[in-house]
Parts: sequence; C-alpha cells; structure tokens
Amino acid sequence: MNTVNFTLAQIEAFACVCECGTLTKAAKKLNKDRTTVSQLLDYLEIDLGYTLFDRSTRPLTLTEPGKLLYRQARLFLHEAQAFSEVARQMPGQIETRLTLCYDPFTPRDFLLRLVEKLAAEQITLDLLMSERPEAEIWLDQGRAHIGIYQALNRSVNDRLQWRAVGSLALAACAKVGFFKTKPVSLLRLAASTQLIPFRELPDSLAQRIQIADRVIRVNELSLLEKRLCAGEGWAFLPLHFDVENWPGVERLETEVGDRGLMHPVVALWKPGHIAPLQLERVMAAIEAAWQEA
Repeated sequence: MNTVNFTLAQIEAFACVCECGTLTKAAKKLNKDRTTVSQLLDYLEIDLGYTLFDRSTRPLTLTEPGKLLYRQARLFLHEAQAFSEVARQMPGQIETRLTLCYDPFTPRDFLLRLVEKLAAEQITLDLLMSERPEAEIWLDQGRAHIGIYQALNRSVNDRLQWRAVGSLALAACAKVGFFKTKPVSLLRLAASTQLIPFRELPDSLAQRIQIADRVIRVNELSLLEKRLCAGEGWAFLPLHFDVENWPGVERLETEVGDRGLMHPVVALWKPGHIAPLQLERVMAAIEAAWQEA
C-alpha cells in the first residue's frame, strides 16, 4: 500500500486555509508568509494526487475531496495537540486535580460515586454546576476539564469533543390537583405556566422540554422544589429527582403516555487540556459511576 507523505505543517496549513478562506488570512493566522503556506498546500496536493481547493474562486472553495478531508484534518490536529500536551507534561506532571462542570439535571448520586472512584486513583475532583453555554467557554479556556451535559444533537464545535455517557428519563410533574383532568393534554400543558430549571436553554434542548409559552426560570433546585410544591407551575424533571416524594407533588400522566422522555447525556472536553491517558481513566470512571447510579 502506498502511503501519503505529509507534515503537521501541511495539515495545519490546509485546515487554516479552509477556515480563513484565503491564503493571505491563513498566513497571518499561522504567522507565516503567504508563499510558504501556498507551497505547503501545493506539496500536499502533489502527494495526494488531487486538488483540495478551487483556486479560481474568492474566497477559496473546497473541492469534494477537500471537504471530506477537512474533518479528518481537524481531528488529526486535535490529536496532535493532545500529544503535544502529554509530551509537555511528562514525566510526572499529570493533573491530580480536575474540574468537572455539570448541568442541573445531572444525577448527584452519579457525581458522588465519580468522586469516590477518582479519589481511589489519587485524583481530586472539583464539581461546579454550570449551564452548558457557560461550560463550553470554561472548557475552551481550560477553566474546566470535563463537562457532563444533555446532548444537543449537533456537533459541539471545532474545539470540543464529546462521548456518550448514558441517558436521563424525564417526566412531567406538578402539585396534586394542579391539573383537574387526567390525562393532561399537551394543549393544557402549553397553556399553563412551566417551571424551567435553566437560566439559558439552548434551542435544541428547548424544543424537547419547553412546552409552555409562559415560563418561570428557577435554576436553584431547592427553590424549584418549593415553587413546584406551591403550585406555581408544572415542570419536566428527571425521574432521579424522586419528585413523587416532594410534599404534595405527583408525576403526571399526559395524553402521550406516562413513560416520560429519554434524553442522551454526553461528556465534553477540549483536547490538550487533559492528557489522553488520563482522559481514558476519567471516562472509564464516568461510565462505571453512571451504570452504578
């Protein structure tokens, strides 16, 4: 099998031109001269045996093979960055304290089990509750190492990677007697005030759990419980909250059934901010703690 000879600089130049649109902008971003960037692309295309860009357009547009290769190039650069971070940290500077951020729906029993499992490996885990938009900034800036969040059914971005962890079961609940007729219709849910335990609700998540037009946002769980018990509205909440044990609160049977709503959960991280070997240890602990919880 013939192999393609390439350098990290060539792949970096290719990805940068894809994102910048012109050789001039890419050269400025890479702190190289335009001729060098152009030569890196030329030599890469010669080795590949096909063109990556249509150079007759401004900005440059990718050819069909170029489009397919771009995502692989971005993944390759993620791995190269991670390798660089491991090499920098060796031989004995792997983090022994990690920060994990999570959303209000994350099971607390899972988090406590995860703390125990990582402590057994001499890793201290800081836990910070944060909604996903803020958490993505923290992860990108290195202020957090791992995030546990509900999936948004989209690619995160070019900087963060993700892995499936499990799923959460959600169900509608309200104060006993809040709805007079059972099962509750979706129209009735939409016409009633809904309590939302998030400060910011991404559109893809809102489409799944926000039904009502009138909402009250309460992202502190003890206050959410009080307001739900007081009959100020109804809510979609995870089954692990055990809302049926909250004073005077019941799980609702709706016209679509009472089996609830399943929503996938993912772990998020930025390559290079956590060493690959350590990432695998943490992910193994996350998966085990989720199964136990």
